[in-house]
Amino acid sequence: MKFKVLVTALAFVAASGCVYADSETLGRIDHLNQVQASQPLLAKQDSQSAAKPVPASQKKPEKLDLAPDIAHAKAAIIVSNILTRFEYDKKPLDTKMSNAIFDEYLKMLDPSKMFFLQSDIEKFSVVKNDMNNMLLNGRLQIPFDIFEVYRDRVEQRFDHVLSTLNDDFDFSIDETFNLDRKKAKWVETNAEINDLWRKRIKNDFLRLKLAGSTDAKIRETLRKRYVNNRNQILRMNSEDVSEMFINAYASSTDPHTNYYSPTSAKNFDVQISLSVEGIGAVLQKRDEYGQIREVVPGGPADKSGQIQPGDRIVAVGQGEKGPMEDVIDWRLDDIVNKIRGKRGSAVRIEIIPAEGGIDGKHKTIKLIRQKVTLEDQAAKSKVIDVETNGQAKKVAIITIPSFYEDFDARARGEKNYKSVTRDVRAILEKLNKDKVDGIVLDLRNNGGGSLSEAANLSGLFIGGPSTIVQVRTAEGSISNVRSLKTDMLWDKPVAVLVNRISASASEIFAAAMQDYGRGVVLGDPTWGKGSVQTIRDLNEFLRQRQEEELGSLKWTIQKFFRVNGSSTQVKGVTPDIAFPSMFDAKEMGESSYENAMPWSEIDPASYKSLGNLKEKIAELVKKHKQRVEVSGSWKLMQDELAYARKLSDQKVISLNYETRLDERAKMENQRKDFEARRKDLGESDIGSFRLDDGLLAGEGNLKEELANEKKRKENIDAAAREAANIVADLIDIK
Repeated sequence: MKFKVLVTALAFVAASGCVYADSETLGRIDHLNQVQASQPLLAKQDSQSAAKPVPASQKKPEKLDLAPDIAHAKAAIIVSNILTRFEYDKKPLDTKMSNAIFDEYLKMLDPSKMFFLQSDIEKFSVVKNDMNNMLLNGRLQIPFDIFEVYRDRVEQRFDHVLSTLNDDFDFSIDETFNLDRKKAKWVETNAEINDLWRKRIKNDFLRLKLAGSTDAKIRETLRKRYVNNRNQILRMNSEDVSEMFINAYASSTDPHTNYYSPTSAKNFDVQISLSVEGIGAVLQKRDEYGQIREVVPGGPADKSGQIQPGDRIVAVGQGEKGPMEDVIDWRLDDIVNKIRGKRGSAVRIEIIPAEGGIDGKHKTIKLIRQKVTLEDQAAKSKVIDVETNGQAKKVAIITIPSFYEDFDARARGEKNYKSVTRDVRAILEKLNKDKVDGIVLDLRNNGGGSLSEAANLSGLFIGGPSTIVQVRTAEGSISNVRSLKTDMLWDKPVAVLVNRISASASEIFAAAMQDYGRGVVLGDPTWGKGSVQTIRDLNEFLRQRQEEELGSLKWTIQKFFRVNGSSTQVKGVTPDIAFPSMFDAKEMGESSYENAMPWSEIDPASYKSLGNLKEKIAELVKKHKQRVEVSGSWKLMQDELAYARKLSDQKVISLNYETRLDERAKMENQRKDFEARRKDLGESDIGSFRLDDGLLAGEGNLKEELANEKKRKENIDAAAREAANIVADLIDIK
């Protein structure tokens, strides 16, 4: 029996062994013929909003009948058994934990406290101490009752919002709206919550008005937005509800422990393997349609030549002759599930082509599903020339978005399974052939991935087998994770560029480069995630495989330590040369979690440094400071980041039109100043700051969005260029 071990939100090593739920838990499951429903927590309540009748154009899906089933009950029982027996920092499922679960569940449902009233919370509180028993016994009716109240409140709030959308706003009043309500108190009265929503609508309206939209267009945009927001909640099914409640428990034990429903587990596999069996298209929601956002190069959709970004999906049919199923106004996940399927099978898709507009002629395309690799999310490189001391050096910037690995393909023995180490190996071989002098490994925004990939990628620069990281179990046993046997493929200078979002497997790699003296680390202090997770199908905990799919659990089983003995937990990896940051370390990172494990250290592993870069760091810092002090590009980046942070720190905003207009004028002047400076420097027109257009994802011009995304991917920003300069300095010093 195989399972996976993670060191990030996504990281794994292979392991084996059979671990079952204990006899008491198996007994509960054996006798669990059906979920024992409690009496409803709350009687059905009348609408608390004095909402006007909703027009037929604001169509509303029928509410699904929600109820926990046998699979949800079994999943809850098994998860509670695993986390109380096998998690690294085991916490009893007692009254204290029950209270934490209750609070977390409400936070997941209503994080901004815009739906529930204080009276709702008081009614829910009678079961606050019993959440643990619900999980232990698989009795989830009460969490479902709470969700149904939430669903009713969502319906009421948005129906009220839609009924008032044609009302006029008085933008001459001096009033404010708090964007950050995480620490706010629950609202007491219906009048108060209606006023809170009035301010939210007013701000949404004002943002679009300031961006130049007409009142009629604004109302149409907001109507579609609020209808979609409401309908997304009304479409949530029983699997969604059980997943949310079980996750309220999982995340209360550890920030990186997660339960995945059967549907979510499939999506997680796509993320870590960068492969999926389907047509090769990325979808987004556009009003009531699923819309093609991207077509994956080389996939069935791309090869057909008949599907383009912007096309809207109307219906999906299975096989050659299966009935076409209307998917308008469906949830995006449900549309995706209809399109994905076994490789070699046929699927028919009815679309409205983008070029014809919403009233264009429909077209049906038949495609044969294939395994599609998401190459756009794989490692890539770009070589630039850097001049130092009058000589040109060739430096490659290798961007690594994640430490991906197709575990299933590897387990099946496929020779060309997808993995970041294999992709980077091919890149390095070409760079060696092209006589490139040094490289920058860009791990910014890389949240992690496979632990084995972090180790094996390190081996390309250190050689192997080499100890890359130490792991300690809850019982205190320590073992080493080593890279595969390999020669050092790249023996030239290396820099690792990180930021606050670089986490776990990224931190393991960066720490190994630092500890072995193999590379200089640049950027921000990293996230600080020093724990190892495993992910397993819950069905594997039953002695006999059962028909129901129960989903998967990712839970923390180990803590990892650098070869020098220090944990990266909370502290992260400190760069050798710090760059300006766009992130607030108090709000982003492991230290922002209330239940994060503390930092600790163990004895160093037995390892041999390959060089002493510390002696060269001082000279690199000196050259770096001399260069950036006279660099217009660096100063521009600093100013843009500082300005963006200043704007993001503004949590309370005015709802007065003249005040906001004046603020926007100042922002526009600042933007023009940045753009003029960028133009004078001859740089790309992609900056870190732009004026707010008031739109959400899926509401803007897709063609423009994709063009800007392409520019950003192709652009080499000031931080990456300076990293390349530092590599060139390192070449000179060596």
